[in-house]
Amino acid sequence: MTEENRIKDYMRHIIQDICEKIGPRPPCSPEEAKCAHYIEEELRKYTSKARTEEFQCHPRSYRIQYQIPSISMIIITIFYWLYFSFLHLAFLIIPLILLGCAMLVIQLNIMRNSEFIDPLFPAETSTNVVGIISPTGETRARIVIGGHHDSNWEYPVLRKSWKLFGFLTALPIISNYLFFGLFILKLILSAFSMPYLGIREVDLTLLIILTSLIPVLLIWMFNIVSHRPVMGANDNLTAIATILAIASYLKHAELRRTEVWLVSHGCEEIGDRGSKAFAKTHYHDLKDALVINLDMVGGQDSMLRFVTTELMFMFKLSPRLVNELVKIAEELQIPYHTGLVEGFTDSLAYIQNKIEACSITGFPKKGIPAHYHTREDTMEHLNFENLWHCYRILLRFIEKVDTGEISSN
Repeated sequence: MTEENRIKDYMRHIIQDICEKIGPRPPCSPEEAKCAHYIEEELRKYTSKARTEEFQCHPRSYRIQYQIPSISMIIITIFYWLYFSFLHLAFLIIPLILLGCAMLVIQLNIMRNSEFIDPLFPAETSTNVVGIISPTGETRARIVIGGHHDSNWEYPVLRKSWKLFGFLTALPIISNYLFFGLFILKLILSAFSMPYLGIREVDLTLLIILTSLIPVLLIWMFNIVSHRPVMGANDNLTAIATILAIASYLKHAELRRTEVWLVSHGCEEIGDRGSKAFAKTHYHDLKDALVINLDMVGGQDSMLRFVTTELMFMFKLSPRLVNELVKIAEELQIPYHTGLVEGFTDSLAYIQNKIEACSITGFPKKGIPAHYHTREDTMEHLNFENLWHCYRILLRFIEKVDTGEISSN
């Protein structure tokens, strides 16, 4: 058996074993914890420095943060009708306050991935896993190879159309900003005894449009995220399998000067909660580390993508690490492309903690990976050639850091 086939078989075994023995692994669930201990046991075959680390987070805020923009627009529509009927300033001021609060949630929890509303919900326990491969000599460089072992709940609309999902996600969010500006304008106009936007019919037209959207917003609110957890074979057991394959190789590699941390984070799907906790806890050790996170690297329809920015251009990942990965892919003649992800990977948490990081994902050139956050994200839809490519790239990256070809911070 060739080395390539042996590694692919090992990665296939890991994914199949977790799928069959554990199944879906929603954040903070017993299955997520069971998977973390499975990974720890597997890492112990390759290093004595393997452990789990528990942390607290608030997973129930996840659904609510995406429902708030729709809830806000429904309430605003009611107040708009009240103002239209009674022309009382209170019916402008109250919705302005509500819109302001909704925009804070959008800007902080959704757009910046902070934990603004999280303390309002019960704390629950999740688990990170780390295995450390030490060098034979003094540690002069440190690498983190990371992924996540939790899986999301199904996105029902995304299963039908990613374009429709994107439109329905953006509609209430953009509407909150537009109507915040509109209500400020109306407040200014009312100070000059102008209660309507020019003429009464303009307001009435807007109200009819808003009212007609209420059924859409209500249906959307309860169908953004379902209560059905998905298997998450690609997202993100492909990363876990790759990380464990790297651990099996490094057991006998005898690195001279580079310490490698192999990390699986919990609760990535609800906003990088595990990687945030890990980066903060280990900041003293990792502040000069080079971090590469893996996410969805095995999609059938996908090519490896080295991620440059996350959350719609808001967070730039390490251009130096991206350039090094590009060089390695070209050296090994592995197909790749570079680009953004509209959401986030665990690298975002490291970047937010001022630790140099980038991510390797798998994306088609257009759109999103097939079966993303749906019940079809199963073993049958994986491309193990991508996992093999990712494995080779990472081993070459570790080798170049250990020989000094890539400098550590």
